[in-house]
Amino acid sequence: MSVKKIFMTLIIVICCVILGAFIINILLPNVTTTLINAVEDQLFNATGMKFDFNNDGTVGGTGNGQYAGERDGGEDEINDEQTVDGFQ
Repeated sequence: MSVKKIFMTLIIVICCVILGAFIINILLPNVTTTLINAVEDQLFNATGMKFDFNNDGTVGGTGNGQYAGERDGGEDEINDEQTVDGFQ
């Protein structure tokens, strides 16, 4: 094995380790927090009970809407007023 191949392999391994550390340390906690907050809101909408599963101080029904989808306009905008918000 030549020296060039050894260094290329080491550089690739280092890049993969840095990318893995980025995913594990930054993206994964943010994604799980957003998912748990969405579940808390869904449970509040369905049952009226407030939960705080991840102990971040945000309980279901606070209406933070940080995971709401974005739309670019069009025919789907007509149906925005026809949403169901839990059992009434």
